[in-house]
Amino acid sequence: MKTRILTGVIAGALFLTVLLLPWSIVLTIATSLIAVIAVYEIFSVTSMLKHNGLESLALAFAALAPFFSRMSAAAVGTTCVMYAVLLAGTMLLYRSEISVKKAAAVFGLATLVSLSLACLSYLRTVSTRDSDGLFYVILALLMAWMTDTGAYFVGTFFGKHKLCPKLSPKKTVEGLIGGIAVALIVSALAAWVYQIAVLKTSDSISYTSVLVLTLVCAPLSVVGDLFASLIKRVCGVKDFGKIFPGHGGMLDRFDSLLFVLPAVYAAAHYMPLI
Repeated sequence: MKTRILTGVIAGALFLTVLLLPWSIVLTIATSLIAVIAVYEIFSVTSMLKHNGLESLALAFAALAPFFSRMSAAAVGTTCVMYAVLLAGTMLLYRSEISVKKAAAVFGLATLVSLSLACLSYLRTVSTRDSDGLFYVILALLMAWMTDTGAYFVGTFFGKHKLCPKLSPKKTVEGLIGGIAVALIVSALAAWVYQIAVLKTSDSISYTSVLVLTLVCAPLSVVGDLFASLIKRVCGVKDFGKIFPGHGGMLDRFDSLLFVLPAVYAAAHYMPLI
């Protein structure tokens, strides 16, 4: 437990430092690194594709995805097309060694992880006002991680009904409800702090939109966690990696954000909170 807490404190402090730096490019670079490690873990855990060429393609795409928001639409489109062409070409070249089913499964997961985590970088630059982008990022993190924290403590003390025993035996219905409640409280509090400390009277936050988004994203964080648990269960492993002592791999720490980040990114465009 001490190792877990110490790792959490150190990793949290480093990540917070990256977030608060005035240069958004730093978060983009950090996100690129996170995505690369997460995709590498996918390839390592699944052990379905032991091919350096295919793995290199997936890692290159993961590294580039967070930079898409800084590229022109033409450049993004060209990158995606080249990725698909190189993938198809490699599979044709090594058709006797590569199973189409396995390649599709692993690359589907790798692409999902890459683009989902890349939204962490996209959110930072989603608004012309830098502080708004930072607020969106922090809100997404809080909604996911506070749901997880609230679910853990409420489930530990009051959990009786299993939520999904075959995938995650410790998760309970009571924990899910408690996690959502905690996420709602923390999200509203974060919005209030941002309003009085940064926006003041220049703009106002739509608390209704914040709460509605939280009601959507809190369950999505659990879905992301269960989705990752399904992959680990199928592959017969406990964790995706060991990069964080006491916590597991990179994907073990960011799995709850897989569906939350894209949801918040979409909300920033179609349901502005500010």
